[in-house]
Amino acid sequence: MRSLLKNVIKIVGTARSGGCLPQRHLCKNFAVPATHHSALQRYEDDLENEFHQVLREERRSVLEPVTDPASLEAYPNTKPAFNFAAYVNKSHTLQQFVALGVELHKLEKRKGIPQFVLGLDFERDMKKHIRFLTDTGVPAEMLGEFLTKNPLIFKEDLGDLETRLNYLQSKQFLPEEITRIVTKNPFWLMINTKRIDRRLGYFQKTFLLEGKEVRALATKQPRLITYNLEHVRKNTFTVQEEMGFEKNEVKQLLLAKPRIWMIKTEALQYRFDYIHRRMKISHADILKTPDLLLTRDVRIKQRHGFLKFLGKVQYDPKKELYIPLKSLAAGTDEEFVTEVAKSNMECYNRFLKTL
Repeated sequence: MRSLLKNVIKIVGTARSGGCLPQRHLCKNFAVPATHHSALQRYEDDLENEFHQVLREERRSVLEPVTDPASLEAYPNTKPAFNFAAYVNKSHTLQQFVALGVELHKLEKRKGIPQFVLGLDFERDMKKHIRFLTDTGVPAEMLGEFLTKNPLIFKEDLGDLETRLNYLQSKQFLPEEITRIVTKNPFWLMINTKRIDRRLGYFQKTFLLEGKEVRALATKQPRLITYNLEHVRKNTFTVQEEMGFEKNEVKQLLLAKPRIWMIKTEALQYRFDYIHRRMKISHADILKTPDLLLTRDVRIKQRHGFLKFLGKVQYDPKKELYIPLKSLAAGTDEEFVTEVAKSNMECYNRFLKTL
């Protein structure tokens, strides 16, 4: 696999000639969204469905017509869901996908994607895009995962991709930050600069962020910037109004654990109620250990319940026999039981049977 991958990377070359395209005129400050736009679909539910929604907002077709319809004549029976295996031996494009580590079995389950992929020509449609991604910093070993999530990158104009990259550079994102953004959010470069600018502006204005904090947020959790905005608003309301965190505390939570804004609102509310009202954990302590809000309910309940069963519930660092709150979220059950609760797995398993 490694040798095949090296061959593909060698084919696409190591550098773009002529450097980046001239930067287009871009606003000096992050713009604030003037109107409400349809929400993006949730990434964790269906990445492809989310991108469909982005394109619908742009009033564009998800899959534009193949430039050369004759290229599909070799595959007359292609259907939305089928097995790529029958075509790998005679398709150079599929062979290159395999060499890059693309998971074809995931692509073949997505409506419209197989036809799009089979219509691609490696030299004409793929080589320059792969070179662009590698020059942007996407690691060779991550190309397969990137293209599995977003093969539609090959339908984007390279000039547009350059402009979107230039935008990040104009906003003083460092090269390593841009690499992380593009790698962690394969759909980022599919979205035009005006939309990205509005999204960054929304987070800057809503959470009173400085420029460096906007960059830190986008780099830490790039998926959040293009996430379902209605969902972000709901979780913001929940954190501030229903959970009772002050504005500066909401900002602190966002920068520390932006994924809080991507989990289901009901789960967030329930988790906070249990931690704050049942366990009596203060807002200040939750701010110090925000991982609690991202930890599965069952884990917190089991570990807290076991400590209560042993008479060891003591989360105040100023008192003796202090139990760090982070231990409820971190480590394996065995580590928690033996190192934190100072018990054994047999006792813990017997306790779990009582729940």
